[in-house]
Amino acid sequence: MPLLPAARVAPAPRSASLASPMARRLSSAVVCALSLSTAIAAAQGTPPPTEQTGVIIVPAAPAVSGPSPGPGPGPDLPVPPTVTSAAPAPAVPSVPAPNVAQNSAWGLWPVLSGWRVALSGYIHASYRWISEPQNYTLVGRNNGFQLPQARLVADVQWQQRLAARVSVEAASEDRLSQSFPGGQMTTRLRDAYITWAPLRELRVTVGQQVTPWDLESMRSDAELPFVSRSVAVEGVQPTEGFTTRGLGSDRNLGISLHSGFIPLGRGTSFRYSLFAGNGNGQNQLLNDNNIPALFGRVEFAYWGQGGLPQDQVRPMFSISDDFRKPVINIGLASQWNPRTVGNLPDLMRETDAGVAVDLALSLLGFELQGGFLYLRTSRDTLSGVPDLERMGFWGHLRYTIPRLPLQITPGYRISSYAPRAHIGTAAPTEMDARFDASYTLLYHTLGVLLRPTRTFPLHGSLGYTFTGEQEPNVLNNDRFEVDVVLVF
Repeated sequence: MPLLPAARVAPAPRSASLASPMARRLSSAVVCALSLSTAIAAAQGTPPPTEQTGVIIVPAAPAVSGPSPGPGPGPDLPVPPTVTSAAPAPAVPSVPAPNVAQNSAWGLWPVLSGWRVALSGYIHASYRWISEPQNYTLVGRNNGFQLPQARLVADVQWQQRLAARVSVEAASEDRLSQSFPGGQMTTRLRDAYITWAPLRELRVTVGQQVTPWDLESMRSDAELPFVSRSVAVEGVQPTEGFTTRGLGSDRNLGISLHSGFIPLGRGTSFRYSLFAGNGNGQNQLLNDNNIPALFGRVEFAYWGQGGLPQDQVRPMFSISDDFRKPVINIGLASQWNPRTVGNLPDLMRETDAGVAVDLALSLLGFELQGGFLYLRTSRDTLSGVPDLERMGFWGHLRYTIPRLPLQITPGYRISSYAPRAHIGTAAPTEMDARFDASYTLLYHTLGVLLRPTRTFPLHGSLGYTFTGEQEPNVLNNDRFEVDVVLVF
């Protein structure tokens, strides 16, 4: 019986035949480079990078199995012996060369130089619906979707001594400074500062930064317990009622002396911040006068058995922004802000002086927070005009339901704001006292925060606010809000 011819098999392409040895050689080169970089770091007294340093660790390429059809030494072939010279090689000065394994997150600076770079931000989208009262047609006419924040943040840090932050806001809404309807979204600067930290107890920050005032004002917009802040802090926004500025303070340009969490023993800490700056708000080229504004805040916290949190080289921030919160935190703040208002040449001088007190408790899934704010404005130019007093408070209680795969945190908030209060001043007449009292507001808010897991970077909130005004300023302007925040 004749034999059948053998089947013809097409030869493999040369590129495919060389893929296995090339991958194996590339793996060996990467492993040698990493070993050499680790040896250099050890010789210079620098510890190898770990996940605590925030650097990228590049693993060696996986080994490729199979025979080595190409030329060169393979796994089954003997390795040629190393030839050494009898004369010693001349000494070469040791220069720490950048390597992939010890680069920063962007691969721009080696960790051996001490620099680290981090890029972060968040997107905050919301929908608001406000009832349209019959007696005030400017309210409830602009219901719809909003983009409160689209933030991009760049942080640079050198060891534990220097840090800088630049953050840019691509959305124009600013509820503390009150954006007005009819405008367009614009990009603006939010943070731009440099921090020098020679000690945990003494640090210096210069630039545009969050003003150390009350707890509610200092919160990050990505970590609000409800969709919006309390009426005492952010006031009444345009299209939501009779427009009224709140008692909160946003960013200012200046210099601050502050500290990190200073341990006091037994899980307690203390920190402070003293700020001197322009006092006329963010993104202002010049001061409105020649006198600096002064802000100061101190905090006492108890952290429990877990001890103090990790130190961060940055200005004072809201204690409620971090994932880990203290069992109890007490904050005290004050301000003295001489302002110049009006248009040239008709300028008038006024001075704001005030205090703020706040408390934050977090225990067994419960979160109880509250604050009191007071400001008194004296008319320095118009000395015959009585001083203006403003006072407000807020408080909320939230509870995170345990034993659930997702986070569900319902809550309730109450807030009151008296933009024409009389504590240290008396109204000229009884009619004036009743007229000023008619501007007092009392808001009740019910809300719930939803998150797929406790550490998931996306969360959403629902909220309904029952607004309360006094006669004759009563409006049917209750508000429904829903938002979603993605932090990256």
